[in-house]
Amino acid sequence: MDYYPLLFVSLCFLNCTESTIGPGNRKPPSRPPENVNPSSSVSNDLDLSGKVHSLPQESLPPSDTDVLERNLLQEDIDPKSVLENYQSYCHSCSGTRQFTNPTLIYITPWNNRGYDLVKNFTQKFDYVSPVWFRIKRIDIKKYYIEGTHDIDSQWIQTLKEKHPDVRIVPRVSFEKWSTDDIHALFQSESEKQQLSLALKNFLIEYMDLFDGYVLELLAHFSGPSKAVVNHILSDIAEHIHQIDTNSTKKKEVILSVPPLREYFDKYDFQTLSERLDGFIIMTYDFTMKEPGPVSPIEWMKEIMNEFLASHTGRSAKIFLSLNFYGYRYDQIIPPPPKDQKQYTLKHILGHDYIDFLRKHYKTAIISFDQRAHEHITIVYSRTMSNRQENSSPQILIFYPSLKSIYDRLELATKLHVGAAVWDGGQGLDYFFDLF
Repeated sequence: MDYYPLLFVSLCFLNCTESTIGPGNRKPPSRPPENVNPSSSVSNDLDLSGKVHSLPQESLPPSDTDVLERNLLQEDIDPKSVLENYQSYCHSCSGTRQFTNPTLIYITPWNNRGYDLVKNFTQKFDYVSPVWFRIKRIDIKKYYIEGTHDIDSQWIQTLKEKHPDVRIVPRVSFEKWSTDDIHALFQSESEKQQLSLALKNFLIEYMDLFDGYVLELLAHFSGPSKAVVNHILSDIAEHIHQIDTNSTKKKEVILSVPPLREYFDKYDFQTLSERLDGFIIMTYDFTMKEPGPVSPIEWMKEIMNEFLASHTGRSAKIFLSLNFYGYRYDQIIPPPPKDQKQYTLKHILGHDYIDFLRKHYKTAIISFDQRAHEHITIVYSRTMSNRQENSSPQILIFYPSLKSIYDRLELATKLHVGAAVWDGGQGLDYFFDLF
């Protein structure tokens, strides 16, 4: 991808200069790992003089008006406005949709607050994808689905009572296969059939709970022939669609797609769009060597347009992906040589971001990047009055905001595609007002 040859943690609103940060070594999207260390404990903020500042008030509770009516959808925001509103979603309109295209939300056991949030906002989503399962080859022509201990039947029942049309499509990952197992699957038609049957029989066993799958395998099977991968996916879809559901709604197969041509391109889409039911394009993790946006909006548009050019007249759903996580970059001290990496990187979730703002709310600056359509939270190692003209930020955080999410939903509307969220437990409560 040669888009964005010069990228921007601009900071020009402070320094009146632009950085020249490029996309670096592109890799598949790397979502936050299962275990993310929480931020350090919250404390009052000290300025350089040692003066203690009291924290702003706690977030307002849920209300009868949404974030749009309360005029919170702004480019110009500060830590105080986030801290005072992030829990204040509209409880009286939690079942009212703002975004009318198809919606999907992932829920992960390691961010388990998402279970409760999606119960509150079930009617805003057409698909819920609990991230529970991994399929493995355990012997010759034998496949096993791990993760059944995570199945929460009561939770699924609650979702379906609140929203009878919601589709529960658990994600199934193909990660950590050995080279021998991949080779056996790719070389044997019998192995392919047994894999498809294992997935089919599992859905039959849990007929009343699950309505299909989200499959994640492209990044794990990237080396072998794409034609064989497409054949495997077609076989799986054929077997799943054969399940008799005693209703007009068939079981569905949705594919998670990394935004890289070496994994999946428009020709693969043309091959599979008549066989699969949907495609989630992973439009996040615009990988950087140095600090930069998670998903610059023009890059997202370019990725989506590659698939939409081949989508005319096809029934498969396409989802643009939204991240509810972000990245925190901390300056390496003492600074290394300029030709080396200047910042360490770690994922940051909603609760981490709130803790950070509480700790640094007097010194943190939040600015909207007009090119990326993302907010950047910046902390310098000294106060503005003492800061050197060209000093580098000590900390930069790229975390979603109401404005960044709204702009991406507007893009999805213009492109006539759906929206998929990774993941529900990583965000802030008031984000859900936008869906």
